[in-house]
Amino acid sequence: MIEIVENYENYLNSLPELIGNSYYKAEFFMQKLGLKHATYYRKLRLKNFTPSEVKTITGLLYPEELLMQGFQKSEEDIKAGRVVDYSDFKEKLRAKYNL
Repeated sequence: MIEIVENYENYLNSLPELIGNSYYKAEFFMQKLGLKHATYYRKLRLKNFTPSEVKTITGLLYPEELLMQGFQKSEEDIKAGRVVDYSDFKEKLRAKYNL
């Protein structure tokens, strides 16, 4: 458990550098996090983003991993039989949107 906390702390400490090295501008992160300019830079400087904000930032920095995680979950759902037949899906969609 201590290792998990230390890894999280190290990740938090590396966030400013990771954000700086990303292709996105600071304004993009501010918009996605819903933070004002001063609040964003204060949190970046003090490294005190909330866990929810860290999750959002991580998804923005590593979209490929997020996509792969979604694919893995989908594969697990298929293997477990948690699937919906296309015709059933189409009927539910029609009922929901009155098509």
